[in-house]
Amino acid sequence: MNPLLAVHDLHTVFRTPRGAVRAVDGVSFQLDEGECLGIVGESGSGKSVLVRTVMDLLPVTASVGAGSRIEWRGRDILSLPPAEARKLWGPQLAMIFQDPATSLNPVRRIGDQIADPQRQHLGRGRKAAREAAADLLAQVGIADPVRRLRQYPHELSGGMRQRVMIAIALSCEPRLLIADEPTTALDVTVQRQILELLRTLQQERGMSMILISHDLGVVAGHTDRVAVMYAGRMVESAETKDLFRAVRHRYTDGLLRSTPRVEFAPHTRLEAIPGRPPDLVDPPPGCRFAPRCAHALDRCRERVPQLTDIGGGHLVACHNPAGKGDA
Repeated sequence: MNPLLAVHDLHTVFRTPRGAVRAVDGVSFQLDEGECLGIVGESGSGKSVLVRTVMDLLPVTASVGAGSRIEWRGRDILSLPPAEARKLWGPQLAMIFQDPATSLNPVRRIGDQIADPQRQHLGRGRKAAREAAADLLAQVGIADPVRRLRQYPHELSGGMRQRVMIAIALSCEPRLLIADEPTTALDVTVQRQILELLRTLQQERGMSMILISHDLGVVAGHTDRVAVMYAGRMVESAETKDLFRAVRHRYTDGLLRSTPRVEFAPHTRLEAIPGRPPDLVDPPPGCRFAPRCAHALDRCRERVPQLTDIGGGHLVACHNPAGKGDA
């Protein structure tokens, strides 16, 4: 049985005056029906570029490498004619963007922005689409939805605008929902509400979901599996419970150590990862995390580690993985 989404050896390159930026460099993964995958990494690790490549939302300066494949239920999306590919965006794959303030159209009413995709992809009439739009606003927790349909984005709070973005993404009942850092710029209470809402809707609708975040704490309680990216490459992937039980890649361990925990005493200093991410125009040889890793060996600086299954579907790309007894 084919997975819902399968990405094979994906390369996404940006042309710049300084040279080619390898934003996504040989990433492979798959997503099954009804599964929620969290993709985690620092800013610049390639998370957003990865999912924007899947959604065909790249700028003209970007290109996808030869040999890359993105398969939707066994069909290679990259080889589809544009008119055929457009039929997937909305009814099959949908995306929630980081900043609803810039993603929503400021001069169009909320109701129109939710109804338009339904009219375009599902063939619904104006009345049926607006009724469905009101129902969607109610589902995402917005009170008095009929009144909200007549409002503009600037009349809503940040949390409500993000809920509207979720309603738009769900309007054509997609099989896969991609949420790209959906809680950016929201306060902690609203963040939790949005994450719980997404997880609930995903389970109720039987959708698959990809949740992008720079915070391991965000994906810990809301995903089935976690993939960690660093400098354009996937360095670790496992079921969520297994990853947090036994982190193996040194970068993942660094992310975890830099995350605040409830049991920490007040004013406890977090352990920041030393150094900076590499320049992707001219990345270092071998493991790209080696210059920042206190446990790097000579071979780490010479040979690129391959993503290897160390048991139970736990994949890690590290020559000197973390284990019991490490400091």
